[in-house]
Amino acid sequence: MNTKIKIAGAGPAGLSAAICLAKKGYPVEIFEARDCVGGRFIGDFQVIENSSRDEDICELLKRIGISTEFFFKPVHQSIFYDHKLKPTPVKSRKPFAYFIRRGSEKGALDAGLLAQALEAGANIAYNQRVAPDAVDIVATGPTVPDGLAKEMTFSCDLGETVSVLFDHRLSPGGYSYLFVLDGQATFGCAITRDFDHINNYFNASFNRFQEIHPFSTANEKTGYSFMNFCIKSSAQENHRLYAGEVAGFQDYLFGLGIRYALTTGFAAAESIIQKEDYDLLWNKEIGQAQETSLVNRFLYEKGGNAGLRMFIAQAGRQDLKTYLNKWHRPNSIKKLLYPFVKWALGEKNNCQHHISKHWCRSKPTSTIKTQLGPTQSPSDRQGPMDPIES
Repeated sequence: MNTKIKIAGAGPAGLSAAICLAKKGYPVEIFEARDCVGGRFIGDFQVIENSSRDEDICELLKRIGISTEFFFKPVHQSIFYDHKLKPTPVKSRKPFAYFIRRGSEKGALDAGLLAQALEAGANIAYNQRVAPDAVDIVATGPTVPDGLAKEMTFSCDLGETVSVLFDHRLSPGGYSYLFVLDGQATFGCAITRDFDHINNYFNASFNRFQEIHPFSTANEKTGYSFMNFCIKSSAQENHRLYAGEVAGFQDYLFGLGIRYALTTGFAAAESIIQKEDYDLLWNKEIGQAQETSLVNRFLYEKGGNAGLRMFIAQAGRQDLKTYLNKWHRPNSIKKLLYPFVKWALGEKNNCQHHISKHWCRSKPTSTIKTQLGPTQSPSDRQGPMDPIES
């Protein structure tokens, strides 16, 4: 008889592990600190990137035993804007990403994965915050910001819109975006530094988008999310396996981690089922890709807005999925740059990541709390804004 497997965290990593294990006949108990899955999200549209690997995300989901019983929409085209609001249409023959929705409502990724885990035989206990040494798989999500985003969802009168604005002055180290699907919209601003001023950057980016797409809003909700990134040789400690963002698994170029969460959750389950070394499994899947994404992040930030204009221009001249795939591929130049980038960006002091013996990026002094959750009112969007030159 298989031993019961205990999992801390009911996000994509924990649930993908639970689905795999339960389908193989393992008794699975999931412990979730909140009173529902997806509780820190506001029904916002997010994307699962489909360009960092050759394997399409649909093929990955089939391989790891997950069906798309949730909102899942392929993305073939978008409009990229530079800091001067010059539009560049981009497109790809195959999807370069897939839209999903986050949260506890029916149709959201989190709710869909939970339904599949329960159907496979897993159990879940809510409002249960357990210590890592009490479980087999730790998948509790991000702990300290390496990137921060503020988002707003609302009803909108625009038609289908997939727009991204690249301007380091409005979203330092990141970008802002507007997604409108079926009359529902998500606007967000993502940054990788100066976290204390996220509200100001959000306001400035929102106003800038009103110049691109004048639109009204209704039924607004706002929320914050953050992501973890670190480089490590091992994601296990005392026989516990760390999956998803708690282990710093993230593609750092654009801060997109759902694909990595699903992949590492499955790898953790396979490690238990096949009795194989977990570190060998996740390294085979994404180890080198993570290192390449760190170099990509460095180039993205150091290139400034001039570099972003070049990035956008190149993206508009070719198939976007193919272009992004080239960015994610390791090459001799990026391998040479990797040690320098680790030295240039590395943490000099103690950090709060849970994984021991790892490299992580130095953090600016910040009073941002790491337990930010959704709010029901966008009133802080109307507050004072630091001056940002256009």
